[in-house]
Amino acid sequence: MNWKGQYFILKKVGLLANTESGKAFEYACLLAIYDFYKEKEVPVEIIESPQLETAKSYFDALSDHGKNDLLAGEAAIKLINLLEPKLDHYADNSVLKLTLQTDSNGQKGDVRDILCIRNDSKRKSWELGISCKHNHFALKHSRISPTIDFGKEWLGKQCSSEYMEKVGKIFANLKPYVKEKWDKVSDKVDKVDDVYKPLLKAFMDELTRLDEEYPGEIAPALVNYLIGEKDFYKVISVEKKHITLITPVNLHDSLNERYKDHRSMFSIEKPKLPSVIYHIGFKKVLDKKTNAINQSDNTIIVTCDEGWSFSLRIHNASSKVENSMKFDIESVSTPESIRSFIAPWNVQDKLV
Repeated sequence: MNWKGQYFILKKVGLLANTESGKAFEYACLLAIYDFYKEKEVPVEIIESPQLETAKSYFDALSDHGKNDLLAGEAAIKLINLLEPKLDHYADNSVLKLTLQTDSNGQKGDVRDILCIRNDSKRKSWELGISCKHNHFALKHSRISPTIDFGKEWLGKQCSSEYMEKVGKIFANLKPYVKEKWDKVSDKVDKVDDVYKPLLKAFMDELTRLDEEYPGEIAPALVNYLIGEKDFYKVISVEKKHITLITPVNLHDSLNERYKDHRSMFSIEKPKLPSVIYHIGFKKVLDKKTNAINQSDNTIIVTCDEGWSFSLRIHNASSKVENSMKFDIESVSTPESIRSFIAPWNVQDKLV
């Protein structure tokens, strides 16, 4: 199953996530990894940190319901262990250290939540990252504002002054209403025609310009930004189905390393990065009543070669008017070489 298949599973069961449940799930996965290797008598320890304490507090607040998160984590590590020989094969003096990363790492492009780290006496370091998602499949929640240069932050190429001016004018029209409720200003500002569509058109025009100015550079940079700068395993708990989805993301070919004669049960391919943006445009939406194909008011699709495409849905992140908007970015399709595994939970009367 590729990422598009995951997306439809999650949409079908109607799952949502929030910060608290997400942090709790990170802790549950880390605890499941620790317990798994402790039982196998593999030297393992958890590195204490402020982010660990925060995640633990959210997990403890879940009460008995947290057991479901542990089941999801257990299913994940049992499968990942088959794919990563260095987890339970090691030099005599090596300890498997587990740590949670800070949110600031994600903002810098490292989307991994959990790191499994090994060091030996020769000071050789190896690490494996895991991204934990609790019932959702968003890639990024990037903001767009008059001060954010998405070209520089996302792609390493500066946006034009024309783009910044266009965006600035759109938000300037919102300035008198900042901190007011959107429903109170609906007669003064049309959110779709005055904000969403102009911002998306400015964004699409600028992304097109950048792709034309830097041929072959923008498409791979976009994927690296959206997917992550480090290889990792994406672990998604689908609670209503009692399954965990595990997707190896091996853009830089660092996963699946063997340890001496110990090899992975499966070979994880390195997917090809795109080199061309084929199309950028508004998403097409089917009107089920009229059977007509309409243009989305708030979502665009970016389609690249090698099987990559993404949806970017713009929305106000608050019930109040702010000086920024937010993108909800999801994968529409990925190369066939990116495959997912479905791991059922070992329920056995453990579900809550």
